[in-house]
Amino acid sequence: MVNIKDVARAAGVSVSTVSRVINNSASVIPEKRQAVLAAMDNLKYQPNSLARALVNSRSDCIGLLVGEIDSPFFGQLMAGVHRVVMAAGKHVIVTAGYHQADQERSAIRFMQERRCDGLVIHSKALPDAEIIELIERGVPVTLVNRLIPGHEARSVYLDNEFGAYLATRHLIRNGHQNIAYVGTNIAIEDGQSRVAGYQRALSEAGIELDERKIVKAFPDEEGGNYAMSEVMARDLGITALFAYNDAMAAGAVMMLQDAGWHVPQQVSIVGFDDVILARIIKPHLSTIRYPVNEMGALAAQLVLHELDPRFEINEHPLRFTPRLIERQSVRNITD
Repeated sequence: MVNIKDVARAAGVSVSTVSRVINNSASVIPEKRQAVLAAMDNLKYQPNSLARALVNSRSDCIGLLVGEIDSPFFGQLMAGVHRVVMAAGKHVIVTAGYHQADQERSAIRFMQERRCDGLVIHSKALPDAEIIELIERGVPVTLVNRLIPGHEARSVYLDNEFGAYLATRHLIRNGHQNIAYVGTNIAIEDGQSRVAGYQRALSEAGIELDERKIVKAFPDEEGGNYAMSEVMARDLGITALFAYNDAMAAGAVMMLQDAGWHVPQQVSIVGFDDVILARIIKPHLSTIRYPVNEMGALAAQLVLHELDPRFEINEHPLRFTPRLIERQSVRNITD
């Protein structure tokens, strides 16, 4: 394997000169710089990025912690962060915590060991104190969809309760009074906020909350399928369903259709997130738009700006507002 000494020998310069060229130092005369670059090219030498990071205290990498790697939702978050970071001439190191404190902690440690210049973190399991400790150590950090008191300027988040309220109110305005909710069984504030929004819309309409109409499961297609089967087994006579996310909504649609039910003729459904799944299932899913791609982009901008104040930030409130996307999965039963 070619090393820095081989490059120095081929270029006829010292190892320190090669190091200065690699680190883009101005203190190298043009002739020697060209000789080093030519030698690196001829020998196909690739500098050790971690070693460079140790010298420069910069790796030109931003670390990104997501909840799950294989989720369409987190795919949009990754895309938003990646677009901004790549445009800035840097790279993204992605890892996942799977909503477990020990895995999130390990993932953050991994990114720090890779000398990431800054971190964009979607963490739901770690206590506030651990994240605050990370921030107070001087690490540039932006949080996605988490608000920590005293560190609001580092938080890019969505009004989850309002989104759930919009979804449930849409069903009520279409004549539905008997509305179930299938939600996440992961103990995170998103789930609590969406239950609160569902309850607020019911209360505002004078509809009494029936706890039997709330079923929780893992927030994916399989979980939605299971939760819908449980709702059906309880025989509560529902005409509508609000799902924690589009994946659970898709699972619910599949369960209903497999059982011979028709959506939206017999049961109307509203999801949450507006991932691509909502646009390809039949019927196309009415849902709540969660602008996670844009949120990821803003989070990346905040980290880059902290690293270099010359990097511009788009003017946008750190709290994003969800909006209703109407498609084909809701029927007005008053017509």
